[in-house]
Amino acid sequence: MELLLKLKKNKIVMKMRLLFILLFSLTLYGNAQSKIIFSRSLGGLNTEETPGIMIYDTETKSTKLLLKGTVPRRGEYNAVTSLDGSKIIFNTYRFSGWKLGIADFKNGKIHNVKKLTNRSNYEYNAMFSPDGLHIVYHEYNWNTRNADLFIADINGKNVKQLTKALGSHRTPDWSKDSKQIVFASRRDQYYNIYSKGSDGMHLKRLTDDTSHHFASSTSRKEDRIAFLSNRKGQIHLYVMDLQGKNMMNLTPKLKTDDFKTKECWAYKTSWSADGKQIVFNIMLEGNLELFIINSDGSGLEQITHNNDTDMTPYWMN
Repeated sequence: MELLLKLKKNKIVMKMRLLFILLFSLTLYGNAQSKIIFSRSLGGLNTEETPGIMIYDTETKSTKLLLKGTVPRRGEYNAVTSLDGSKIIFNTYRFSGWKLGIADFKNGKIHNVKKLTNRSNYEYNAMFSPDGLHIVYHEYNWNTRNADLFIADINGKNVKQLTKALGSHRTPDWSKDSKQIVFASRRDQYYNIYSKGSDGMHLKRLTDDTSHHFASSTSRKEDRIAFLSNRKGQIHLYVMDLQGKNMMNLTPKLKTDDFKTKECWAYKTSWSADGKQIVFNIMLEGNLELFIINSDGSGLEQITHNNDTDMTPYWMN
């Protein structure tokens, strides 16, 4: 009888522990999913101000400074986090030229910033793979004036070149199974969306018309892509599948400015971890603002209202 009571007590303790772990996980990931990181510089785009990294809470609708820009007129921008939220990567000029800085991200603060690689080219637009093993980013070569995509281990080692073509390759992101890279490429007059295997094989062009398609990102829940395009003379948010089919304009009623290629670096789209919403920035009367929208096109909400430049938003995992 005593042994039976002891076994029942152990089962109750085990259930309580499992319940605690479950509640902790829900709290951890629920809070993470409600946060959006982006960069802000005072005044309009390209006004020589210093961007810093901000964090926006979708529940409290509050914004605070996460990391102040270090080098004047350069600063930090385009921050993204790892799947578990423990690491953060961003573009920074603190290492004498544009490089990728990787840091610990704990208790809402950035610690121990280090240079990701020791390569000589400028580095931008990093994204962690969903399986947590690799990072994709683009390098700009000042000799050839080309921007190509590269894949590295999570520690910045074993760097491999993914693209070797004339033109500019930007905003790479991973498919949910970490097997494909989706990116924007300007191989002719216009930016278009492409996909390529993370092994460097099977390049596929997903968009093809006389307009720009850029700032691509992928859903972690479905085989869907979000991107910006100026197909109708204004910048709008679109979604499509990984085959380039079922394209839909999510913001047909939004009145925006047209796209300027020299401003391409400041735009970004990003999916929420559950795949239900997308955050993006768009130019309104010469000013970049952030918006959230449901992935079916409903619930459009502007989340920044100021005269500053709000750019490269990323929905934390």
